[in-house]
Amino acid sequence: MDHIAEAFSAVVYAFNVECPSSLTVEAKKKNIAIKKYNIIYKLVDDVKEEITARIPKRQEEEVLGEANVLQLFQVSEGKRKVPVAGCRCLKGNLVRNALYRVIREQQQVYEGKLVSMKHLKEEANTIKRDMECGLRFEDATFEVKPGDTVICYKLVDASDRTTWDPGF
Repeated sequence: MDHIAEAFSAVVYAFNVECPSSLTVEAKKKNIAIKKYNIIYKLVDDVKEEITARIPKRQEEEVLGEANVLQLFQVSEGKRKVPVAGCRCLKGNLVRNALYRVIREQQQVYEGKLVSMKHLKEEANTIKRDMECGLRFEDATFEVKPGDTVICYKLVDASDRTTWDPGF
């Protein structure tokens, strides 16, 4: 068996033929799959599945919720004041450990995480639709403005499928 087949976790396809047992034993030792078919459509379907499985995953954003900034508060933390966005959740849920983006006049002005999420002065993990909350962003110098839109999202792995058509 070739070192290339081993290095790339290759699959050996056999169509309407038998594989010599010595080859099967060597392939098994090197963790190389040998797949035998006698129906071409099944072989093609398997090749498509194998290609699809090897396409690298891409990251997509999944929006979890959206809020409107009602007011900016300056809250005392020790000896300093930090900005907190007073918001109302308009869609979905705001999730404490998710990622956040702030949009002002159709322009993104902030992207990052939260340091704190509060509802009625209590720390919260989730804010549901129509609830008000205070959001404190990681960047203590960033200040929201009333009317800003806060988008809560997470990154998820997405798979693509091959569109290969063998033509028969």
